Amino acid sequence: MLNANEIRTLCQQIRARSAASGPPPGGAEVGEELVARIEADVAEYRRQFLGESREQLPPEELRELLPLMGWLIYEASLDRLWGVPTEWDRLPNAEESEVAVGYIRRLADAARELVWPEFAPRALGAIRVDALIASKMDTETGYDQAWSRHREAAERHRAYADTLGTAADRESFLIALDEVLLQLALAETGTACRTAERVLGRWAEEFRQDDPRAERRESDRWTQKLFKQLTAGADIGRHALDKALRIKKGIGFTTKVTEERMALPTALRNPAIMTCRAVLLVYSLCPEMQRQRRLPPEGGSWDAYRTKLLADFDFALTALLEPVSKASGEDWPLSNDHKRSLVQICLHLGLVAPAHALPQPVVVDADLTLHTVNDEAVKRLSAWLAVEVDGKLRGDANIIGSASKPDFIRSVEACRTDSGATADYREWRREWFRLDRYATVEGRRERIEQMLDESSKE
Repeated sequence: MLNANEIRTLCQQIRARSAASGPPPGGAEVGEELVARIEADVAEYRRQFLGESREQLPPEELRELLPLMGWLIYEASLDRLWGVPTEWDRLPNAEESEVAVGYIRRLADAARELVWPEFAPRALGAIRVDALIASKMDTETGYDQAWSRHREAAERHRAYADTLGTAADRESFLIALDEVLLQLALAETGTACRTAERVLGRWAEEFRQDDPRAERRESDRWTQKLFKQLTAGADIGRHALDKALRIKKGIGFTTKVTEERMALPTALRNPAIMTCRAVLLVYSLCPEMQRQRRLPPEGGSWDAYRTKLLADFDFALTALLEPVSKASGEDWPLSNDHKRSLVQICLHLGLVAPAHALPQPVVVDADLTLHTVNDEAVKRLSAWLAVEVDGKLRGDANIIGSASKPDFIRSVEACRTDSGATADYREWRREWFRLDRYATVEGRRERIEQMLDESSKE
């Protein structure tokens, strides 16, 4: 078996890799030899230490090895993820991706086979990566597989936290689980949003049915499916952000990933962005779910549920805007990608709930600070995205500017009860068509016009 120092060194070497340089000198490639070694060690742990009656705590020989093996499984699976492209299973040169996917799935199985897995919490990351691989297939089957694996990871996370019991160093393992939860939440919420973006955005091209009755059935089915997945994604995102904020206000984040800690100062940002997106998509789907005579997830009225969603949005947005400092003490501003996401989120909010006051001022740049996202702010945010930088738009409007599913378009408009200038969502789409993610696809404008016209008819 690998000893603790050998596992630790492998983890550090794999983390030090880059796409350009590959493994550092003398470092291990994540290939057959390493994956087989991990599988063999996990099997040996089980053979040597898992007796007929399992004790609550692992034997002393495994107390140091298990967390490190969990870290190695996580790093190895993540290392092979980056080279797998979208639609990897249908590309002409799929063989290389299939090899990487095979390693990832074997590593996820190794994570499932670990003894005392609650003491190797980072191994859950391999199941997360397995889910991301499935979602990258960009098919309904792939999305369903990803959803199942995300749910598995979330259930295992809950079980591990419960199983830690009264272990002497329980608190440190709970913190490790909470840090992993941020990664699990980001992946699950991201997959739910990715599925919604594909289905809602490409409905006119890929999901539309010729027969009106088939179209109605398929549209209703997808609405319910997306609502369920987005609701779960928003919930786990909210939960993970709450845990992460407690870490930040308690022991604080770390400046470097080590065997003890992994949540960096910017750890809140991506999960907060995806949670905001998921919450807004759920909010946008509420009128359509109500039309289908579905009940809100938490009972009560749909109005009360929408109010709760806006509170969740405020919480996630506040987490996104949490001040971050570098190790030097300097402010760590939002990256350009994060700032673009912030604008997209605020734009979506303004199109569905313009009267909602933001939980704190949102400073986009020196010329644009938001307190509420009213009609004027929607115009300015749209214009901000439409600015050309290096020959291309600063950004699209994400799904709120790209949806082509008529029921979703109707649902967005039903969110508005006022008569403001942007209350006519269809007219905003026409005016800002260039913010459609697929605006340059041949025939897209004509298809969007058709969908917008259809959405005006019940």
